[in-house]
Amino acid sequence: MKQRMLLWIVATRNSFVSLLPLTFLRVTLDLLIYLPWAAYQQLMNSLFGASWKTPLLSISELTFSFFALALTAIISVQLVYRLNSNSNSESDMPTPLMVAISAAINYIIVTSLLGYSAIDFSIESMLLAVILGIATAEMICWLTHKRLLDLLHLSVESDTAFYNAMRLTPTIVIVGVFFFVVAVFINLLPDFPDVYDGLTHWAQAEGYGAWILSTLTVLVNQGLWFIGVHGGIAIESYHQGAFFINDVAAISTDWVTRPVYDSFVLIGGSGATLGLVIAILITTRRGMQNKVAKISIIPSLFNINDILIYGLPIVLNPRYLIPFFMVPLSLMAVSLLAFQSGLVHVVNPNSVTWTTPPILSAWLLTESWLGVALQLLTISISTLLYLPFVRNAEIYRHQQEQLAFEEATNTIIHNGQTKQQIISRQDKVGMIARDLVYDLRQAIYHDELTVVYQPKHHRAGHIAGVEALVRWTHPRYGFVSPAMLVMLAEDSGYINKLGRWVFEHCCITKAKWNALGHQNLTMAINISPLQLSDNALPTFLSGCVTKYGLHPEEIELEITESSEISDSQQVEKILQEISDIGIHLAMDDFGMGYSSLLHMRRFKVNAIKIDGSITRDVLTNSTNADIIRTISALGKAQKVSVVAEYVETQEQREALLEMGCDIFQGYYHSPPLKPEDCPVYFLSHRHEVAE
Repeated sequence: MKQRMLLWIVATRNSFVSLLPLTFLRVTLDLLIYLPWAAYQQLMNSLFGASWKTPLLSISELTFSFFALALTAIISVQLVYRLNSNSNSESDMPTPLMVAISAAINYIIVTSLLGYSAIDFSIESMLLAVILGIATAEMICWLTHKRLLDLLHLSVESDTAFYNAMRLTPTIVIVGVFFFVVAVFINLLPDFPDVYDGLTHWAQAEGYGAWILSTLTVLVNQGLWFIGVHGGIAIESYHQGAFFINDVAAISTDWVTRPVYDSFVLIGGSGATLGLVIAILITTRRGMQNKVAKISIIPSLFNINDILIYGLPIVLNPRYLIPFFMVPLSLMAVSLLAFQSGLVHVVNPNSVTWTTPPILSAWLLTESWLGVALQLLTISISTLLYLPFVRNAEIYRHQQEQLAFEEATNTIIHNGQTKQQIISRQDKVGMIARDLVYDLRQAIYHDELTVVYQPKHHRAGHIAGVEALVRWTHPRYGFVSPAMLVMLAEDSGYINKLGRWVFEHCCITKAKWNALGHQNLTMAINISPLQLSDNALPTFLSGCVTKYGLHPEEIELEITESSEISDSQQVEKILQEISDIGIHLAMDDFGMGYSSLLHMRRFKVNAIKIDGSITRDVLTNSTNADIIRTISALGKAQKVSVVAEYVETQEQREALLEMGCDIFQGYYHSPPLKPEDCPVYFLSHRHEVAE
C-alpha cells in the first residue's frame, strides 16, 4: 500500500508540473493585466482602449476553468503508465488515451451531480480532479487486468484503434456508472456543519482574533498549495473572502487585511518565496534549482510564484515542507507584532493590488520608511530561514543527478552495444542524453573538449607513436565516458563535427611536435564508421594535413567498431580516397567487432589493434592467449603491425611479446599525457630498449 500511495503522489506531482505551460500562460497574462504601474496602465489604455483587459481576462479565466479537467486526465495518464509498467502482460494494459477520456467524463459526471461547474477553479474542483484521476486509472487498470469486462473478445487482427476502443468501452461505462452512483449517494448525505462562524466568534471572544485567524489562514493557504491546490483562490472563495476584512482598525483587534497579508507575509507569493528565490541564487550557480529561480525572479517581484511552486517543485516535495509553512508563520508573527505594537501603521489599505512589488507596496500601505524597513526585514528573515533547506535540497539534487547520470551512462553504453537509439527515449535516460548532446555541441563550439595522448612503444622498447584520446569534463556531471561521448555523437548525428574537431586539433598538436623534431612518430586518431558516409571527409583530411604541413603517413586513422561499417560502394570509395592521400588505416578493437576479418578483405590496413578485453587477462585466460597468437600470425601473414592495448604490467608485456605483438600501449609504459607533456616523454624514451 505504501508503494501504491507513492505512485499516486508522484503521478499527482508530475501532473501539476505537466500543466506548467498553462500556468506560465496565466502568469504572463496576470503580469500584463495587473502590472501596478500607472504609466503602463495609461499607455495600454491609450493604445488599445479602456477595455483592453477584457480579452486577456477571458483567456486568463479559461486557463483556470480548464485546469481541473485537464488535471484529472493527466493524473490518470501519469498513473496508468506507472501501473502498466508493473504489468507482466502488454495485453492487460489499457490505452492511456482511453483512460484519460474516461477520467474526464467521470469528472464531468461527479461535478455536475454535486452542483459544481466542470469548468471551475476551486478547492473542490482540485480535490475532485486528483481523486477522480487516481480512482479512474486504478479501477480501469484493475478491471482490464482481470478481463472481467472484455465482453466482445475481438480478434487482434482488428484495427488497433477500434480494438482498444471496443475492448475498454464496457469497462469505461461501468466505471462511469460507479462514480454516478457515488455522487448521487453523496448528495443524499446531510450537509456538514459550518464551523467557520463558531471559530471566528471564539477567536474574537478570546481577544486573539488576528493571531488565531491569521495562523489559520496561513496554514490553510500553505496546506492547499503544498498539495497543488491554489490556496489563494480557495481562501478568497470561502465565505466570500471572510478570512480578511478591509478595515484599518481591525488590524489591531481581530482581523488582518488582505493587502497586509500579501505585502508582509506572502512576499513573492505563497510561502514567502521571494526569500526562497534569493536563497537559491545565493546557494547555487547551476542546476535545476538555479534555473527555476532565475525564471521566477520577475514573477516573484509581483507575488506570482506558480512556476516556482510547480517547477522546483514545492508541491508534494518533503524537503520544502517545513520551510513552506514555517517561513510565512514567522513573517506573520513579526508583522503582527509590528502592527499591534503601534510601530507600523497601515494608512491606505486599498492602495495596493496583490501584484504590487515589494518596497512600493510597503510604502503605499504605510507611507512610512518603517513599513519599508519591516518588509525588508521579513524578506531577510525568509531568506535566512530558507537557506539551510536550499542547501540540503541542493545536496540531494546533486546526489540524485549523479546517480541518474551513472544510470544513464550504463544504459547508454549498454544500448550502444545493441545499437538502440538513446536520445529519442522519453525517460530520465533520454532526458540526460539530450541534455548532454546539447552541451556537447556547445563544448565543441567553444573548444571545451580536450585531447590527451597515450604513447605506443615498439617491441624493441622505443616509442613508436601516440594515440589521440578525446576527453570531456562536463560542468555538472563531471567526467564523461569516452564511449558514452562517441555514442551520443553517433546517436545525434553530430559525430562528423566531433570527428573533424578532434582531427584538426590533433594536426595542430602534431605540427608543434614536428617543429621540435618528432616527425618520425605516428599519431593514431580514432574515427567512427559513421564518418565514412561523409563524402567530404577525404577532402577535409587532406586539407588539414596540408594546412599544418604534415606528411600523410604521420597520421593513422583507427576505425573503431562502435557502429557497423556500411557495406556500400560509397564507403569503399571514401576508404580508397583516404588511402590514396597516404594516410594509414588501422582496425581498432580487432577480434570483438562486427566482422573484423571481412573488413581486412575490403580495405588495406597498416595495423590491427587487439581488443582490450582480450589482452587484459591474457595471463590467466588460455583462450584469449590463443586468440592473440592467431591474430599475431594473421598480422605477420598480411604484413601489418599488431598492437596490444591495456598493457599494465611487465609480465603482461612479455607474454604479449612472446605471442607475436609488435606495438604496446598501456599504463605499463605511460598513462595518457597532456600535449604539452609529450615532448619531454618523447625525448626520454626515444632510444629506450625493451628489458
